[in-house]
Amino acid sequence: MNIKNKFNDFKARLSDRHMYSIVLVVTAVIAGFGIYQYKRSIDFRNRVENGYQRAFTELVHYVNNLDTTLTKAAVATSPAQLSSLAVDLWRQAAFAQANLGQLPVAHTELDNTATFLSQVGDYTYALSKKVENGEELTQQELDQLASLQEHASTLNERLTTMQSEMFGGVLRFDEFKNITSRITGGEGQNFDGSMKQIEEGFSEYASLIYDGPFSEHIRNREPRMTKGKPDISAEQAAEAVKSFLGADHIENVEVTGESEGIIPTYNCTVVTSDDKRQIFVEVTKQGGYVMMVLDNKAPENAELDVGAAALKAREFLTAKGYNSMYESYYQREGNTVVINYAYKQGDYVMYTDLIKVKIALDDGSVIGFESHGYITNHIDDRAIPEALLTEEEARAKVNKNVEISAINRAMIPLDNGSEVFCYELKGNLGGKNFLVYVNVTTGAEEKILILLENEDGTLTI
Repeated sequence: MNIKNKFNDFKARLSDRHMYSIVLVVTAVIAGFGIYQYKRSIDFRNRVENGYQRAFTELVHYVNNLDTTLTKAAVATSPAQLSSLAVDLWRQAAFAQANLGQLPVAHTELDNTATFLSQVGDYTYALSKKVENGEELTQQELDQLASLQEHASTLNERLTTMQSEMFGGVLRFDEFKNITSRITGGEGQNFDGSMKQIEEGFSEYASLIYDGPFSEHIRNREPRMTKGKPDISAEQAAEAVKSFLGADHIENVEVTGESEGIIPTYNCTVVTSDDKRQIFVEVTKQGGYVMMVLDNKAPENAELDVGAAALKAREFLTAKGYNSMYESYYQREGNTVVINYAYKQGDYVMYTDLIKVKIALDDGSVIGFESHGYITNHIDDRAIPEALLTEEEARAKVNKNVEISAINRAMIPLDNGSEVFCYELKGNLGGKNFLVYVNVTTGAEEKILILLENEDGTLTI
């Protein structure tokens, strides 16, 4: 083959390859554009559904609060307490209605459910104004209030079930049900259908005729224990961690960052010397107090009961200089237990000065610690007022239908940030346990909490 033929053959080959490359590039561009458009479509659908999920989650939250607040209202007797609960109910009902209106229920009318939510706050407010005017509630009004609570409880249970199904992937909003079915190969439940069942549950709801944790709110105040304390260095924070956890159990401490906020802290990562597990620790920049310990240990068995774990926790607190701490409530989680401790001064439990300790039930080791409430609120020696009410007089302030089983003394925070000294009366009404707090000097009914007790622990709401 001469030079000319070779040159022509090379041009032909180059031309074929050039066209092949062009085809590949064009195909890749089209495919890429298609993938981009598909991804945008999926992202849009996800954003829309996330919006629906947020609205539904908020609806569940506020209906749960309605149920809790209505339960408290059944126990309240003082005008101030009933008025405070009425304000909460009105606010919770309004937010619940707002979120209900954001849900994709085009094929379902929710008139009965919406009517219930609107009347809850209005009715309770009307009752509170009546009590403020010195009038007593009639039995019919009390029965109406109990009926509201029952409806709220039923609605709460159904919505909570729907939320569990949604998070489990069983329940989907209508716009996305077919998409989900194609992806998963299964059939999701219909959101409209579930809401229709709830609406049907309110079909017999009679329109009313009427005239018209102790902790979160106190976390934002300026902390008392760190105020005026000197700043520490990162090296000093690491030494504080070693002292708190025990240097003989630690292989390494590294200060990995800093957190700002009301209580600025150093963030530390600890590696243990025995099993090389990691522990996260927060140390306050002012004063060098350990505020948080999070250990990733997961006990595989439980050798200790809650009582023995509480003894281990108390010994730990005493060794760290936290004296006069009183076990209040606890919650068991698998093979661990979290115990809440409050500072006790004289006969009074200071419910603001809180420390949480998490104990592993296999060996009694401390695998969690949180002292935010204690650092924020603790005072060694508060001025305690003289009690002007006797225990019997305090009992008389509680709803006569509540069966009182115990009475103690406690200092509790109010929503405005102030602290009041009270009699703490534990009682039962309708199978539910309550804590009623009566001011030791004024006799005012300051707060009502529902006490949740089961085999896994004791909590208040």
